[in-house]
Amino acid sequence: MEVQGVDEWESQGIDCSVLTLPPLDSTTPRFLDFSDFEPMSWHRRKQIYLLGFMGSGKSTVGELLSRELRWPFIDLDTVIEAGQGMSIREIFERSGEPFFRQLERAALTEVLKTEPAVIALGGGTFAYEANVELIRESGGTTIWLDCSVQTLRQRCATMQNRPLFRDPESIEHLLDLRLPYYRLAEFKVSTEGRDAGEVTEQILRLRAF
Repeated sequence: MEVQGVDEWESQGIDCSVLTLPPLDSTTPRFLDFSDFEPMSWHRRKQIYLLGFMGSGKSTVGELLSRELRWPFIDLDTVIEAGQGMSIREIFERSGEPFFRQLERAALTEVLKTEPAVIALGGGTFAYEANVELIRESGGTTIWLDCSVQTLRQRCATMQNRPLFRDPESIEHLLDLRLPYYRLAEFKVSTEGRDAGEVTEQILRLRAF
C-alpha cells in the first residue's frame, strides 16, 4: 500500500514526529454517561470533524467537502501512516491496537492545530473519551456520517486494509460499542443510498461553520 509522505503533511504544518508519545492511560472504550461531558466551547472554529464507522464515507465526503469550502482536507489515518511509514493494518499487526491508539491520539492532538480544516477521523477515534473531550473542547463541528449495518457490511467486504474487520459479526460488535460515542456528534447525516455530492450538499446546508 502506498503511504503518503511525511514531507507532504509537514508542508501543511502537521508535525508527524509527535507520533511517538507515551502510552495513554486507557485503551479500552466504555459506554458513556452523557453527563461526563461539558458543553462545547462557545467559540466556533473553522474545523469540521467527520466521524463514523469504516465504510461510512468519511474520506470521500471529506475530500469533496474540502474542495467546496476551499479548506485543507486531513485524513487522520493517512497522517498516522505517513508518520510510521506503514499502513494501518501493518501497525496493528506489528505493534497491536494499544500502540496504534497512542499514535492516533498524538496525531489528533497535532491536526487540531490546523484551521480551517476538514478532518476525517478514524472509525474508532471518537470512541475514546479522551479524544471526544479533546475534539469537543476544540470548538469545531462534529458530524456523524451514518448508514445501516447492512450497507457497512457490503462496503467493508471489499476493504483489505481494515485491521478490525474480520467477519460480518465483528462489524456489528464494533458498531454496538461505538454508537454511544457517535451519537455525541452535533449533527447526524445519512449516507445511505446517497452519493458523496448529495451528502456534501446537506452538510453545507447545516450552516454550522
